[in-house]
Amino acid sequence: MHIRPARPGPGQEERMRLKRVPQDTVFYERLSDLVGQMRQCNLVLAELSGIEVSERRQVADRLREIGDQADEDMGAVLRALRENYITPFDRNDLYLLGHHMRDICHLLHGAGFVLASEAFDELPSGVLETLAVLSNQTDHTSRMVTRLPGKLDQWDYVDSINRLTYQVEALQWRMSDAVPNSRRGLTYMTAVSQLGQAFVRAAYGFTELGKVVAAIAIKES
Repeated sequence: MHIRPARPGPGQEERMRLKRVPQDTVFYERLSDLVGQMRQCNLVLAELSGIEVSERRQVADRLREIGDQADEDMGAVLRALRENYITPFDRNDLYLLGHHMRDICHLLHGAGFVLASEAFDELPSGVLETLAVLSNQTDHTSRMVTRLPGKLDQWDYVDSINRLTYQVEALQWRMSDAVPNSRRGLTYMTAVSQLGQAFVRAAYGFTELGKVVAAIAIKES
């Protein structure tokens, strides 16, 4: 005897169908939101580099708010992953993209906290150039996310990000030049060292993001 499978009840078939439709735009929108938070961090850092010492701490506090918003954006990525088991590409890679973008926001917050130090009556040599490089890394990331729906093979992004990170490393040595810094005292030298390390950590946050983009290119393209 042949038994026909039970048909889905009213509305059940529609729910099942929607569950299986990959919501590509949701993920790209959330990643774009995270890029927007990275841009806001860059703007605050640029503002910090051009204002009086007495005003820096208050401006730097805005980076905490941006970090909180990045946490909310990452939460939206996680919700989208829970609600859609068909994704435009590997689920773990989608998670890692969002994770590293959120992490970059917090790393830039850390750099801003040090940059607001009262030790810096005058900013160290190389700070403005470093901020420009970090902003450039964010611009490359924005273009990468914009192109991601149609181009999973983005080795140009990986190469550009790595080159820019090397520039930040070189600028760190310029900032940490002990001879001119020693004339300003131990407190100044310590603050410069902390700032250089914070900048390098932020740059390496982009490098970690580049590793995910490379993994996507290897597996998906």
